[in-house]
Amino acid sequence: MLSITLAQKRMNRIINNSLSNSLCFCTRLFILLIILFSGHCVSGEHTPSFAAFGEISFSEGVTEESVPIRPVLEYEPGTIKICAVFPFMNMEDGMQVEVEWLFNEEWFYSTDEEWDEGEEGITHRSISWENDRELDPGIYTLRLFINGQLARSADVEVLAPSGEETQKPARNLEDLIDPDLMRAWEILAYADNDLLNDLAMLVPDYGIELRLTDDMTSNGQYVYVSGKKEPGKVYISWDFWKKTCWEDVSATIAHELTHAVQHLTSDEGKFGCTVEREYEAYMAKFYVLMETGRTDILIDSWSGVYNPRTGKIWKNELWKALKEAYASCPEY
Repeated sequence: MLSITLAQKRMNRIINNSLSNSLCFCTRLFILLIILFSGHCVSGEHTPSFAAFGEISFSEGVTEESVPIRPVLEYEPGTIKICAVFPFMNMEDGMQVEVEWLFNEEWFYSTDEEWDEGEEGITHRSISWENDRELDPGIYTLRLFINGQLARSADVEVLAPSGEETQKPARNLEDLIDPDLMRAWEILAYADNDLLNDLAMLVPDYGIELRLTDDMTSNGQYVYVSGKKEPGKVYISWDFWKKTCWEDVSATIAHELTHAVQHLTSDEGKFGCTVEREYEAYMAKFYVLMETGRTDILIDSWSGVYNPRTGKIWKNELWKALKEAYASCPEY
């Protein structure tokens, strides 16, 4: 179950005050964090103290802010591009990074880079032919090196054609979406944004329901609930629906549908919170607000991570804020 929690409410406060330089405030916040998260795991195997790359995930596409579009565990025949998304930590600008791709364990392509993306956050790399020709079926391996040392690697398969096509069941949107949430869903479906379109299509493709309710079992006002590998449902409280605008409702649905696709494409036995997953969910929320012109909400509520001059999100600042707010969750 992923919902608005104390950590999310705390993140709002952290971001809203992120531009404050008051030493007294920072001291109080540090003490508050110690009190709130005492007894929880703040570091561990997912939080190394040395320069490192986190777990690599693959997708069909990726946004400029490194949010995966249509995450995959394997690629369908005819794939023309492989996108890899991964977090990084304790990096320093100027470090030598090599990005190497193998095909069936043989060298395929590599680049040498001088790192310039900051200390921590999330990034992506991709591989494709210049003429957009299809990638050959087989195993593709991404290997990441820092200063000559292998730091992370992952494999993904592009499947060979099988000659069989799986027919998707036809589902009626009216059976899945509460009438009072249809307009919010349509904002996603008709947005000029591939990620938001893809999130909207999760509803008919997987049969995910969008429902309004007075009976929230979580301590928040919206939540995605699902059993293991079940499509699940997104619940929005009537109280939240009544007091906010359509764009904010749609942004909230995008946030929860992001958790849905994470759940449905995860091979974990137990699906839980990570900073990376929350980063993707919050970015989906922000995309809705930017696409619908509601930058006033971003300025009012997320000024610490939104740059009104460029109209973009400071992705590294968002990562840091989420890492602080979700201190009991691993980074990836």
